[in-house]
Amino acid sequence: MPSKDEIVKAILRVTGGDENKEFTKTAIAHELGMTKSTTTIDKIIKELESEGFIKFKEKRGQGIYYVLAKKQVEEKKAEEHDMKNLKDALREVLEEYFGKPKSFADLDRTYDFMKDSLGYVRIDNLRKQLGMSIEQFMAKFGDYILQHYELIPGGEEGFIKGGVMYGIIRRKR
Repeated sequence: MPSKDEIVKAILRVTGGDENKEFTKTAIAHELGMTKSTTTIDKIIKELESEGFIKFKEKRGQGIYYVLAKKQVEEKKAEEHDMKNLKDALREVLEEYFGKPKSFADLDRTYDFMKDSLGYVRIDNLRKQLGMSIEQFMAKFGDYILQHYELIPGGEEGFIKGGVMYGIIRRKR
């Protein structure tokens, strides 16, 4: 027995919030994982129609086609706009607190700044200079380092291969 809320969500998924996209009770039933429409769905569809959430469009053969009411489409667009504003505000707060996300270019620039006369940089010093935790650093740059840098044994943190800690890097030539 689907609830009214589940049916509303199914309608929005089927239509994608588009007021011109038609749907039938059977399409809603299929979206809910049912094989055919039930009396519960019929009753809720009638209720949504009387509330002005959806409206009858036409009957073709056995199928009765509905569309979203224009008011619902406008509310959905307003919701999407609010969500975009919320995402932008959250991104701004995170950047203020944590700084801008680091890129591979940031890693390369920092490496060039920190390398010694042999071109060596300890991974833990590089990570600290970038202001990242070891988890963040390895998740973001682990594969990149393996592809573009030589690993040298030593250091406090880095890659473990064959029981040896490789915590110093040098750019591949």
